[in-house]
Formats: sequence, structure tokens, C-alpha cells
Amino acid sequence: MAGLFAKLTAIFEAPDAGPVTSHDPAAVAMAALMVQLARADGDYDDGERAGIRAALDARFGDGEALLTAGEAAEETAMDSHQFTRLVKNAYEPEERSDLLEDLWEVVLADGARDANEDALMRQFGALLHVPDRDIGLARQRVIARKG
Repeated sequence: MAGLFAKLTAIFEAPDAGPVTSHDPAAVAMAALMVQLARADGDYDDGERAGIRAALDARFGDGEALLTAGEAAEETAMDSHQFTRLVKNAYEPEERSDLLEDLWEVVLADGARDANEDALMRQFGALLHVPDRDIGLARQRVIARKG
């Protein structure tokens, strides 16, 4: 019983504690959001991991380390609010629309949209304070690039 109490106390004392990393917390948060999206349809494979790694590398550098940190953060997270809060506070509204393109790349990587992925994108957009119109425009830009 004492062990359970200690675990619960630790959770409430440090609710935003994640894996210790030397990376920018907002970059790790983006990685965690990408991983959460990729896992939303129940199929998280090497191809999705490679796509996330490439997107993280292009935007932040060191994609492999960020992917590893993002996976660890996502596995221990209670919800996505801690990640969206970090991203929202680190980026201006125009930049957040660009970041949504990276998230749409994850959703559309397998060529199929899943209802769970769509719901998460709506949630992420709302939490990042990005208007629905901009979320849709970000999706259209990604689709046009994949053309």
C-alpha cells in the first residue's frame, strides 16, 4: 500500500514530468503528438516511424533521438494537453499552422484517413488555437504535395 501511495504522490507532485532529454521540449512534444497520431489507428509500423523521423529531422534535426524521446513521452502521458500546451506556447499562430502540416503528413502517410486520426487532428487544432479553416488548408497543402 505504501508503494501505491508513493506512486500517486509522485504523479501529483510532477504532473508534467517527462523523460529527461537535452532536446527542446516543444520539439519532443511535437514528436509525441506525431506518435500519438500514428498509433491512433492501431497500426504503428516502421514506415510510420520512418516518416515521423524524417519530418522531425527536417524541422528540428536529430529525428531519431526526437522520435525516441517522443515515443517515451507519449507512452507515459496521461493525455495530449501537456504536449499541445508546450507547442502552443513555443510557436506563433502562423507557425502552428505549418506544424499542423507535419501532423497531417503522419495521418495521410498510409494513404487512408481513420476516424480516430481525424478526431485527434480536430482536438490538436483546437488545443493549439488554430482555426478549423487553417486545419483544412494545412491538410489540402499536404494532399497537393502528395498529388
